[in-house]
Amino acid sequence: MLKMLLLYRRFFRDTLLTMAGYVVILVAGVWLTDISLFESYVLATPLLAMVLPAVFANNALTNLALSFGASRRLCYWGRQAGSVLVAACCMAMTWLTYRLAEGGMAEPLPAGVWSWDMVALLFAVCLFVLQSSTLSQTMENGWRRTAVLVGAWVLGSAFIVVVQAFLIIDDLSNVPLWPVSLRQPLWLAVGIGFLAAALVLGVLARLRYTKLVVKL
Repeated sequence: MLKMLLLYRRFFRDTLLTMAGYVVILVAGVWLTDISLFESYVLATPLLAMVLPAVFANNALTNLALSFGASRRLCYWGRQAGSVLVAACCMAMTWLTYRLAEGGMAEPLPAGVWSWDMVALLFAVCLFVLQSSTLSQTMENGWRRTAVLVGAWVLGSAFIVVVQAFLIIDDLSNVPLWPVSLRQPLWLAVGIGFLAAALVLGVLARLRYTKLVVKL
């Protein structure tokens, strides 16, 4: 497993360096300039945190490992471990972005925005999108592969759009679904739903990995 994680180090490096660079630029821009665009991009950080792991998680390294004799089982679990690790790091940096930027923003963020509870929900969404990416890379190009990818991206993006919509409401005290937190039964159910869907996609990907053909 350690060798597989080492193989995926480029995936880790590219994703985490991109995310870290984004965070540094945004936080510096919020504190050192009056440009409102930086604040807008701070609010868009959760979307980037969901997109980056899935974008960088391509199948080239898996094919390389298989061509050198690695087992399909080892490739699958190495990819899964790497995906979870990168997703967790991106979620942590999302939380850090808000904590570092909130004191320098012209309009203060509502209390509880992207707290650990909200980040945990985003983590569930990110895992769901990652599992759809893993499954899609075991499929041939066609409508089924497109449906898996588009469906996951639409659902994941819809969650973030709903949460971001709350942030433009002036008075959140009368909004029944605020705060977005695991302490809210509805949002807890949403998080469990995304995790359950991620588990189903992961199991399907595992089954398909047993028949994965090396493509160089």
